[in-house]
Amino acid sequence: MKRRIQHVVRAALGLTTGALILGVTSTTGCRSANFISTKEEVRIGKETAAEVEKRHRVLTGTADARRVAAIGERLIAHCQQREGVPYTVKALDVNEVNAVSLPGGPVYVYRGLLDLLGKDDQALACVIGHELGHIDARHSAKQMSQRLAANVGILILLKGKTAQDIGSLTTDLLSLSYSRDDEYEADHRGISYAHKAGYQATGLLSFFRKLKELEKGSQQDPELLRSHPYTEARLRRAEMIIQKQDYRYGR
Repeated sequence: MKRRIQHVVRAALGLTTGALILGVTSTTGCRSANFISTKEEVRIGKETAAEVEKRHRVLTGTADARRVAAIGERLIAHCQQREGVPYTVKALDVNEVNAVSLPGGPVYVYRGLLDLLGKDDQALACVIGHELGHIDARHSAKQMSQRLAANVGILILLKGKTAQDIGSLTTDLLSLSYSRDDEYEADHRGISYAHKAGYQATGLLSFFRKLKELEKGSQQDPELLRSHPYTEARLRRAEMIIQKQDYRYGR
């Protein structure tokens, strides 16, 4: 039963869509193709976020909720925010080490990630910056565009038709995966946003090191570990970016 519940959580929240930790390499289609407008992207994000928040409690009025919102607001002021995109950053009461971004602006930070990071605001800022980077680069829209050719079911949502089971469409939509290059780009953007907002970009290195330690001692499903096998490569690339851009200290 526990395994089934975990499976439903992963499907509902789309851990392969905006996931910092669970990014998976995509090998289908042309990465530059994008058939989805910003307006459609925002609508899809709102509908998906509504479904997520029906299934799982958003933390409000707590220290964690205030902390996530404050860091998110500070980062949004320094990201490449697109006109008409309502960015939001919320804490979600899910006991998994993860953070996700949805098309068109919503970002969720899981309670499990907050527990892992403790009081490390520098690492948390870089994680949130990474998710904002996915949104700014329209990675979800690109992935959805690739899937349109292979999965016409998504067209039901894109065309705005009434669906009896929005949950099943949400699960399908959120099964999209980011390419490795997309994850690297989001890392780079997250480092830049955090630095501009006055946080230490080295916070991302701290997060990756904590993630590596978690992987070493994890008793979780091996499939979970196979879905993010390149933490070391991302750590090395992040170190190079920080050194090259002199992002070792916040502004």
